[in-house]
Amino acid sequence: MTDNIYARALKTWGRDAQLGMVQEECAELIKVINKHWRGKASDAEVIEECVDVELMINQMRELFRSNSDLWEKIKLDKLNKLFEMLSKDVAKA
Repeated sequence: MTDNIYARALKTWGRDAQLGMVQEECAELIKVINKHWRGKASDAEVIEECVDVELMINQMRELFRSNSDLWEKIKLDKLNKLFEMLSKDVAKA
């Protein structure tokens, strides 16, 4: 069901509009995280914006579906880099 929703959103509003929405949702997340640091936004507000970004990222996965192998390769590379960074920090402790 969700894959169909992401495809429908892209078909309804179009690539450019949804790319713009990714920017907007990321900006809203940045804003609420800054407010959260100052004690002016709740955990729930941060979570809500994270979910909005997650939904947009899933639309981007659908949009770039023809590059799914590249998406997965880059994701794996990034996870490996994170693992290496964490391993170095553990070794220092």
